[in-house]
Amino acid sequence: MIYIIAFIILISVIVFVHELGHYLAARSVGVTVEQFSIGMPPTIYKYKPKNINTVFVIGALPLGGYVKIKGMLDENMDTEIKGADDELESKSALQKIWVLSAGVIMNIILAFFVFSAIGALDGDAVPANQDAVIDFVAPGGPAEDANLLVGDKIISINNIEVTNWKTAVSIVEKNPNQEIPITIMRDGESYQQNIKLSSGPNFKAGRVDQTIGLIGIAKDMQVKELSLVESFQYGYNRTAWSMVLMSSSLKMIFQGNVSKDEVGSVIMIGQMAGDAAQAGLSPFLLLMALISVNLAFINMLPIPGLDGGHIAVILIEVLMRRKLSVKARMRIQSVGMFILLSLMAFLLINDVLRLF
Repeated sequence: MIYIIAFIILISVIVFVHELGHYLAARSVGVTVEQFSIGMPPTIYKYKPKNINTVFVIGALPLGGYVKIKGMLDENMDTEIKGADDELESKSALQKIWVLSAGVIMNIILAFFVFSAIGALDGDAVPANQDAVIDFVAPGGPAEDANLLVGDKIISINNIEVTNWKTAVSIVEKNPNQEIPITIMRDGESYQQNIKLSSGPNFKAGRVDQTIGLIGIAKDMQVKELSLVESFQYGYNRTAWSMVLMSSSLKMIFQGNVSKDEVGSVIMIGQMAGDAAQAGLSPFLLLMALISVNLAFINMLPIPGLDGGHIAVILIEVLMRRKLSVKARMRIQSVGMFILLSLMAFLLINDVLRLF
């Protein structure tokens, strides 16, 4: 049950914030929003306020949401565009791009505040000190293979003097899979030997498409409590990191460097949400922030049917200095929907096969 509840909360919050962005942006430029829906049909609740022309809907299936903007040709294939002032099609290119990109902007803002909350709740893990003394040796790593021990002080790596831990990390990261000399101080005596470094993705910087050197040693860490201002700085840094992570991950996917076992559909998200919820509030919030940024990046892809696809059509029209015909745009939407539905089917089948 916790998996279902966690999934509903996770998806509902992220989708609500995304659609709220479209809704507020549309209202800000005088465009009527005909329907604001969270969840997919069948409808379980519907509300129409007297003072606005929007119907608010809650669907029974918590698998997404939708904002129906007047005068917008989207996946509903609604071609009823009359040229009224409150239709999106009647607005300028910049106004249309603002409305279409607002959901992505709101997802980034959500991630910022969620990361800031994590910083306020948990603080930030930082090294206890910056000296070049080894506090931990990873089993089976290059350092253990080279007989480095806890308490050894690093004097130099690759013939470069090491005065602090940051310098040691920097040198190691620049030499993936290389055999380099290392000098340590142990019991008052210095020892020099060669060490063969391993390698891995640069997860620390979010560049999973980039390889860095690894040595298998670490410092003792301590938790630093953060003030309100520091929590916001933490939120900004982690949001920037997650954006780099998502962009580099998408790059690897398009290059074919990601196994199909590493991608999934709502089934995988449900599993991750349940696992994170069982681990605690902070892991659940972390997953929410990461998926929110992921949704933002996915939606900005220039694929018809996504926000980025709609923006791409607008930019094409600006370059052509004329609007595409409704028929041409419907064809573009059809191609986009075919791509998206095919991708969804692939991910669902992939998840089912993984489960069984």
